Amino acid sequence: MLGLAALLAAPARADVPRPTPAPLADRDLTVLNHSQRPINEIYVSPGSAEQWGADRLGERTLEAGAQLKLRLGRTRECEFDVKVIYDDASQEETRGLNLCRARQVAFDGSTATAAPESGAAHRVTLANASTRPIQQVFISPAEANQWGDDRLAEGSISVGDRREVVWHGACSVDLRVVFENRAAEERRGVDLCATPALSIEPGWTTADVLPAPRPPP
Repeated sequence: MLGLAALLAAPARADVPRPTPAPLADRDLTVLNHSQRPINEIYVSPGSAEQWGADRLGERTLEAGAQLKLRLGRTRECEFDVKVIYDDASQEETRGLNLCRARQVAFDGSTATAAPESGAAHRVTLANASTRPIQQVFISPAEANQWGDDRLAEGSISVGDRREVVWHGACSVDLRVVFENRAAEERRGVDLCATPALSIEPGWTTADVLPAPRPPP
């Protein structure tokens, strides 16, 4: 058991200094686009927040090589997380950025990750009712400015043949097919949940109603 002298010598818990909170101040952040492609969306939120909040670019675009200063308002927060989304829907993040010490962050695309293919798997059958083989098929979300990967990979769809491709994501997508002569046709706002089969025919892009594939001979 400690003697009385030892107890008196021990510091009281109330004497332990507490961390001093950062003063209330205006925070701003300059985002530099050092990548090779435009940035379509920028999200900045305190490290303690569970949601990213609103896109701080709005209708604007941060072109490659450009920079933008964002005003974040008055706060005691120092640590912030920053996420950018490029025009191909890929995204890049910086976590734990201390804006009390630094006021800018650069993104160069080196740690960007592809757009997550979240959501249910949608299987769509494409029937080639055109006069040329289809060499490539691209499916992308409506908000993306790039088509992404070829869904046929190394394959093709011969004239009169059909093939099933898989898409993970929302029902409404944009669809692009490329023929062997490099001609292409596109359809915007295809509902893969309501239309799980498409027939690629001449004039397909202007048809008011998407036809179902013809039955096999």
